[in-house]
Amino acid sequence: MKPLIEVKNLHVTIHPYQAVRGVSFTLYEGEKLGIVGESGCGKTILMKTLLRLLPSNATIDSGEIIYQSQDLCQLCEKQLQKIRGKEIGMIFQDPMTALNPTMKIGAQIAEGYLQHFPSATSHSAKMRALELLIQVGVPDPELRLEQYPHLLSGGLRQRALIALALAAEPQVLIADEPTTALDVTIQAQILHLLRDLQQNKSTLLITHDLSLIASFCDRVLVMYAGQIVEEALVEDLFAHPQHPYTERLLQSIPRIDQKLEKLIPIPGTPPDLSTPPSGCSFCPRCPKAFDICHSTTPPLFSSKTHSARCWLKEEKS
Repeated sequence: MKPLIEVKNLHVTIHPYQAVRGVSFTLYEGEKLGIVGESGCGKTILMKTLLRLLPSNATIDSGEIIYQSQDLCQLCEKQLQKIRGKEIGMIFQDPMTALNPTMKIGAQIAEGYLQHFPSATSHSAKMRALELLIQVGVPDPELRLEQYPHLLSGGLRQRALIALALAAEPQVLIADEPTTALDVTIQAQILHLLRDLQQNKSTLLITHDLSLIASFCDRVLVMYAGQIVEEALVEDLFAHPQHPYTERLLQSIPRIDQKLEKLIPIPGTPPDLSTPPSGCSFCPRCPKAFDICHSTTPPLFSSKTHSARCWLKEEKS
């Protein structure tokens, strides 16, 4: 597969916290790539960095984000505006705050379309908004065009947000916790919708729910304390997790094919990223830690299809 986005050794600080620490990964054409980890591990900041949608107290300290032979970290705001929405779209985490409460749904979708297709008329933009609402399965789409976000249910707001993100037909779609606060039935509908709409396009799915990763993604990155600690094909990750953090995440998920037992939580808390630890970030919570884990940060030990940032992966260990 052809690489579409290449992130190389990216470091981002949300002062004073080192939110993203040396992250590198590749998204390929047509791939569904999942990023999973606890709240606060840096998933959302990493994805917002791709679009340079960072808060005012954030800085990109080093690294590259290569898209179509250009480094997005070096582009000016005017150049980025041509990429946001048109090349890379994003479904934000909370549709109630992502949607403008003072604008009708149809106007919000049409606004994004007109931004990237200035030759389009207001009528064609409205028809495009209607087409998208039909495409994402919104009932009574003509009525919903004229409604404000607060009049829609959570599931309908999420569908409207997906329509808005797809208005300019982006090549890459970033979905940040697209099923948060939705019931299980609606979650399944939203994932099925995304799979259908993005059949031949690339998707980055951010979630803390491994079951969503299993049902949607081809490959997965596991993040902890601002770093990628494991990378694998989805089947390999679930069958043979190679990082203790991933193992503990899997143990915390209830399974219907096994006898009901008490779930095993991960003890302790994530490290303070204003002063990251000198050794492995997961070491204080890891039941398999040994001497070198406390003093030296492990590299990402890589094989052909599976990588893990753990000293247990080193042959000499």
